[in-house]
Amino acid sequence: MIWCFVILRRLVFRHVNFTAFDTRVIVERIRQVVAQRVGTEPSQGLFNESHTRSGPALPGFTPATGAQAALESAYQADLLRWAEEAATEAAPALRPARIGAGWGECAIGAYRRERRSDGSYHLAEVPDTPTDPAVGVVRVDHHDGTPIAIVFSYGCHPVTMGPHSHVASSDYPGAARAVVEGTLGGTAMFLQACGGNINPITGIGAEVDCRDNKNRIGAMLGGEVVKVAAGIRTNVTRGERQPIDTLASISVWPWQQVAGDSCQRFAVGERTVALDYVELPSLAKATAIQERWHGQLEQALAGGHRWDLSIAKKFAHWADVLVAAVERGDPTLDVVVQAIRVNDIALVAVGAELFFETGIAVRAASPVAHTQVIGYSNACLSYLPRAEDYPEGGWDVDTQYAVPDLFFQSYNLPVALDPGSEARIVAAAEELLTAIGA
Repeated sequence: MIWCFVILRRLVFRHVNFTAFDTRVIVERIRQVVAQRVGTEPSQGLFNESHTRSGPALPGFTPATGAQAALESAYQADLLRWAEEAATEAAPALRPARIGAGWGECAIGAYRRERRSDGSYHLAEVPDTPTDPAVGVVRVDHHDGTPIAIVFSYGCHPVTMGPHSHVASSDYPGAARAVVEGTLGGTAMFLQACGGNINPITGIGAEVDCRDNKNRIGAMLGGEVVKVAAGIRTNVTRGERQPIDTLASISVWPWQQVAGDSCQRFAVGERTVALDYVELPSLAKATAIQERWHGQLEQALAGGHRWDLSIAKKFAHWADVLVAAVERGDPTLDVVVQAIRVNDIALVAVGAELFFETGIAVRAASPVAHTQVIGYSNACLSYLPRAEDYPEGGWDVDTQYAVPDLFFQSYNLPVALDPGSEARIVAAAEELLTAIGA
């Protein structure tokens, strides 16, 4: 049989506020403490981060001082404590369970990379461009068929709550969870899939109160999850055709209880891939960039304009990272790829913001019947565009790109990842799936 832990507390955190180092350290500490509390191995734990721009920051994403630094440190401590408390609460609730899965479709995502006439890209909404509408649903039930947990994945940035909406929010995934739990019961859990180049059809909220858009598309997604989950039966199956009582002209296929062990296969694999960067600039150029941005930071501090100051702080911090990388030489970025299989269900998790095309490619190559591909997992360290998504002339360290997935500075990376990085991650995922699917 399958044994299921349900984590009762829900944590909201903003993935883009982690530095690469901080993310790995925090996530590994959480995986270790959860594994210790529930009696398993850290490699069997999956930490998926729900992208929201309405959650607290963690230390290290941008320089912070005073009250802001204290707030970030306090939140980091709270996050670790909450994870430990959640695992401690879950351990005594260990119970036998059955599992099933299905697919649905939901059109709440819009392609967001608009190509300009000069060949550059702009963050916008590009209608009539293919996206991936797939909604992956996994249902975990008590043996009587009532839900313990309903896990669902979808690839789209949860950014309906825009920059003028200064409230804490789990964005549309939270609204979708409420629909699922209110209709079917159990605990609903959202997994952020491959949405690196997808924004919600409502766009990034420009209003102060963005709840209407959040709730509408959350209801659309939650409704599709309900439809799919309601059709997944884990405790009964259709029996052989037979007449109904003495009415031989009417046939039925009676429901029969599922018997036997409900877990025929469980496997986990994990691999760390060291990704290369594009060519670093010379030390002289890196130092010039550093001096330029620190000069702009001084001007912003004197001018007091909040937006200019925020940008200058970010780029001055990034310039320091760039110089340090050039001085060290040949840096790489370690990205974790994980695959978990239960019966004919597999989850492939990658520690980056994957494009929707990557998810489709990995699913198509998987030997496991139901394979969901999710990003933002076990530390989210960077966007991971495909080679064809890079600028035709190559990535430029001096250019401020208009699409976030080419703005590697947002993750405090010195320069862009090598354009072949996505293909290496796909290869690692396919190798893991082959290993656990055999």
